[in-house]
Amino acid sequence: MESWAGVAIATLFVLTTALCGLSLGAHGARRGRRLAAAEANHVVMGVAMILMAAPLTADLVVPGVGVLVFGVAAAGWLGVLLTSRLLDEPLGSVIGRDRCTGHPVHLLLVNAAMVVMYVAMRPGGGHDHAMPGMDMPTAPASGTTTLQVAAGLLALYLVGHAIATAVVVTRRAPCPVPDGMVGPAEPAAGPVAVAARPVRVLAHGRVQLVGQAGMGVAMAAMLLLGV
Repeated sequence: MESWAGVAIATLFVLTTALCGLSLGAHGARRGRRLAAAEANHVVMGVAMILMAAPLTADLVVPGVGVLVFGVAAAGWLGVLLTSRLLDEPLGSVIGRDRCTGHPVHLLLVNAAMVVMYVAMRPGGGHDHAMPGMDMPTAPASGTTTLQVAAGLLALYLVGHAIATAVVVTRRAPCPVPDGMVGPAEPAAGPVAVAARPVRVLAHGRVQLVGQAGMGVAMAAMLLLGV
């Protein structure tokens, strides 16, 4: 990946990760623990991808740790999916409404995408020069092909999900935002309410979904350029 591409993708991840973190801070678990866990997962993914994409930090990434962390996360969301199916619980929207989606299938796939990225970064993982500053030997052809197919399918899903999110954003009416609410605390008043207005706007509705779509596109780019 060229250094300019790494900087551009890292910048996009900084913006989208900040949006997820803002929503997590504003809402907490008040609207559902699964949504809060999903947003926390997105924040961790965003930070990890910033480190992978930025040329200055790419050499600090430890692929084995990433494979372990996001492999466990993927297994956890698979467990949530199976439990929800057994208990006949609703899974919610795969797109989301006024926060990043908490649908376990989506979260399973995005964590799987993270695992694929980290596997590609390991010695013999799949390419000569996947991330800025990280030199990696070429893997056997069969392993490389399998990794590239997995990366391509996951990238296709992420792009499709981003397009679907964009369609929802253009068609959906804005979600109402509680006036003066600054997260779990009581409604604020006066200058505090004025200062909190940007937070209320950025932590709700269309802005969050646009951030979700942006993160999906950036992840797809990482998969296609890095594997």
